[in-house]
Amino acid sequence: MNARALLLTLTLVVCHGTRADAGVMDKLRGLLGLGSGKGKTEEARKVMPRIRVGSFSGGTGSSARQTLHKELLDSREFFVAGDDEKADFTVEGTSVGGRVTGKLRDAKGKDLFQRSYAAPGLDENLKALTDDIIYTITGRPGLATSRIVFVSDVSGKRQIYICDAEGGEVHQVTHDKHAAVSPSLSPDSSMIAFTSYRSGFPIIRLLDVNVGWERGVTDTPGSSFGSAFSPDGTHLAAVMSFIGNPEIFVSDLNTNTAACVSDSVGAPSSPSWHPDGRELVFSSDDGDGPKLYIVEVPQKEGASSRLFRWRTGYHFCTDPEWSPDGRHIAFTTRTSGEWAVAVKPYPNGRVHVVQAGGAEHPSWSPNGHFITYVQHGELFVHDLRSGNRRSILRGYGRITEPRWMR
Repeated sequence: MNARALLLTLTLVVCHGTRADAGVMDKLRGLLGLGSGKGKTEEARKVMPRIRVGSFSGGTGSSARQTLHKELLDSREFFVAGDDEKADFTVEGTSVGGRVTGKLRDAKGKDLFQRSYAAPGLDENLKALTDDIIYTITGRPGLATSRIVFVSDVSGKRQIYICDAEGGEVHQVTHDKHAAVSPSLSPDSSMIAFTSYRSGFPIIRLLDVNVGWERGVTDTPGSSFGSAFSPDGTHLAAVMSFIGNPEIFVSDLNTNTAACVSDSVGAPSSPSWHPDGRELVFSSDDGDGPKLYIVEVPQKEGASSRLFRWRTGYHFCTDPEWSPDGRHIAFTTRTSGEWAVAVKPYPNGRVHVVQAGGAEHPSWSPNGHFITYVQHGELFVHDLRSGNRRSILRGYGRITEPRWMR
């Protein structure tokens, strides 16, 4: 057996059921003369905050400590230090009967927070603690408690489902007689806007995830589809056709009134909000393939807005979505006759094709580090920093239109 084959074998043994310690892998590479990889390991340790999972007392303390260690590793936000290594932060606490109290302190011993979590399940409480740790240290939202909403035909008809960021805890949220598509999650994940065909033509409905009630968005006649919640959750952008030609409208969810913000001659679709709530990007097809457009959302009644085409260099662009920081837009395009997910800096910059070969429907993670998309009916999460991707849900019918909560 040659050195590289031996390294692969040892790697599989070390990684079986757990994540290999970086120090162990460095030693293996050194012993086999393949280079230590020390430079990359040290670079990661310098760039990423170092956190130690300290002791957790209580009846479920040992399980809590192990699960929290895994959640922090899976977040890819930290270098998780060992007990004998220096750390920038330490988290410790107690866990009794699945309830968790966590305390985070910095290297100087200053307490950053102490919080209790009393959800029914231990895992749920530790996911919430993980996200609080991530936000406190990095200022970015964590993904442990985030959710992805998507469409699947696994039941025989297209319905809307929701899962966690790892593709687990899947459950069906609509049971529409005909079909339910094009979901959009409110910022707090309490409501889903979707397109229903129960009336024989597309119309947007709102579903309260917690209570289960549904209602329409407006009382206007005609079709409506392709909705997107505003960053503050008070408005909904959607395509409506009650004035004739379909246009992008913004509805006030408190008053059920709608105002037209586009003036196109084509067929608009897939609006997405800039994080500041002042602009929308959408796709529109005037017969020569869908292109992307930017429109300003009037902040006062009667105010004018500016509409312009945002050029990407591609002739076919749809499903745009702004990144959480507003600095990039992801969209679906075509390369070599196949669907592909691409990202372009806003307002200007070079397009980067994230995944070709049939990938489509991109949606950003709340921290902006990942994109979820579908490829051949399978749900993927793509790390934009490393370029690595992983399938999180497959064998669940044909999955389409994923949207990550913000």
